[in-house]
Amino acid sequence: MADNSIELSDTINQTYKYQTKGKTPTEVQHELKNFGVKGFIVGMTSRKVKMKVKREDIKTNRECLR
Repeated sequence: MADNSIELSDTINQTYKYQTKGKTPTEVQHELKNFGVKGFIVGMTSRKVKMKVKREDIKTNRECLR
């Protein structure tokens, strides 16, 4: 079985602009995953999402949210 876990020492915090008003973190996580964003949510406001992501995924995540 493939291990898809992320080592916390290999991640950084990234903040993305994304309208989250009225949504749960789980709903937002599923929406971002459908866009192709990799990582997991550690905090949210009504306009921004703070995520732990691997360094190599930063550029592709930014492109997915354009």
